[in-house]
Amino acid sequence: MAVALSAAGVLLVGCASTDNDTSSPGGDSTASAALTGMVNPQSDPGPAVAGGTLTYGVQVLAATLDPTKTAARGGSGGEALAAVYDVLVSYDTTSGDFQPKLAKSLETNDGGTTWTLKLRDGVTFSDGTPVDANAVVASIHRYNAGKGNGAELWVASVTSMDAVDASTAVFHLNAPWMRFPSMLALGHGMIVAPSSQQGDKFTAIGAGPFTEDLFTPSVERVFKANPAYYGGAPKLEKLRMVALNGPQANLESLNSGQLDVAYIRGLTSAINSAKSAGYPGYMDVLNAGSAEIINNREGRPGSDVRVRQAIGYALDPELIDQRAENGEGLPGSELFGKTSQWHVDTPGIAYDSAKAKELLTQAKADGYNGKLNYIVLSEPKDHAIGLAVQSLLQAVGFEVNLILANNAGDIVQNVYVKNDFDLAHAGIGLYESIPDLGLFSTTNSTSKSNTAGYANPAMDQLIAELQQTKDNASALAVISKIQTLWNETVPSAPVGGLSSFWAWQKNVHGVVPTATGIMLFDQAWMGAK
Repeated sequence: MAVALSAAGVLLVGCASTDNDTSSPGGDSTASAALTGMVNPQSDPGPAVAGGTLTYGVQVLAATLDPTKTAARGGSGGEALAAVYDVLVSYDTTSGDFQPKLAKSLETNDGGTTWTLKLRDGVTFSDGTPVDANAVVASIHRYNAGKGNGAELWVASVTSMDAVDASTAVFHLNAPWMRFPSMLALGHGMIVAPSSQQGDKFTAIGAGPFTEDLFTPSVERVFKANPAYYGGAPKLEKLRMVALNGPQANLESLNSGQLDVAYIRGLTSAINSAKSAGYPGYMDVLNAGSAEIINNREGRPGSDVRVRQAIGYALDPELIDQRAENGEGLPGSELFGKTSQWHVDTPGIAYDSAKAKELLTQAKADGYNGKLNYIVLSEPKDHAIGLAVQSLLQAVGFEVNLILANNAGDIVQNVYVKNDFDLAHAGIGLYESIPDLGLFSTTNSTSKSNTAGYANPAMDQLIAELQQTKDNASALAVISKIQTLWNETVPSAPVGGLSSFWAWQKNVHGVVPTATGIMLFDQAWMGAK
């Protein structure tokens, strides 16, 4: 890996696949069709045109623009945050590099233990105050105090940060971390102006290409161009985000011309239709994006490792994919699938119904009644997955009570907030750009985002070792060990990757994807239809 990010140098973290690839690492044609990268590339559009409102169909509208309360993830709030705050560092999805954006450079000269951030000259927040090192340090302190997404990993890794002068901030880590720049591509790198917080009142003030204009809950968020943006005034007059009723609705609204950009998440038939229709856009795969989350906590069936193992062995990802996606999805029990740069030769737990029955019999002999309360979203694809999982588990001796949640909010409350479940269909969600953060958040025993409640000192140690690896080869070796331990202890059970396609009209240009599928619109513009 290189050791510096600047206008001329970047940090290489791996080579991402592109749509020009003809085969997947495993030679699977279905996986090949879902490789990460740009789709239906556009020809030279000529000079950029100013003006117009671009309407973007997202999965979920951000309820707040406070980065401590909205996770920076594509399609569910990340774009709104990036529009207002920009990011210190961006992720090049083609090369796998991290590059300076709001920052001028980010460098390490001691193998990743100390990182020096340089800021651009003359950049101001939308309220006219300077974006200086003190503001950066204060914003990150605020983010950690507010327990923003990834704050636990930051606090566990960064011993101190100092504003050396107006344009320089230095971060001191307790161990080498060559993928540290990934943290500044998300919430930590979305710098909130000091004037944003006035008592209990928060106002979204950043240095991004847009400012907040209008918010109608459950309807739309509208942003207007920031003429003082350091990268030049955006070409778009306004950026409008709306949340429709899922990926099929987004596709239909794209087809009818009501959307300029559509986020089509997790529905392969809709993704393939959009690609076949010739829409340009960006394709991404969320590793372990489809998974059965097992509650490992005391008093739950999953507190017995034999029960967790039985669930893992009982699930057949290929059959589940047939029921849910007509065999068009990305089935697999591994943490990082075949389309991933982090894919290893160590396979996930294999389907073995006989082994599942044996383990379940052992657990029942010690008093377990075989019952599972299983929560699934009442949506066609998820419901189909739920029925397939229920039948597979019952075939080996479980008694599964399928509980259908009316909406995603019910899933969030019962599974993520209250932890009131035995088994739930959701996703582990390991993004290509942030493997360290993904594994720490979902699996580390101290993480508040560890929905399964899994705690294993050996896994904690392996995740720490992964964080300290110097290059991709070393990282893959540790991921192989993580996969082996995962198979033995089954924190939860992945059943497949989750494909997403950000499709846009052919007159839309300059949309740039970055980490976790966040689309950047600072250079976007629309030509004549």
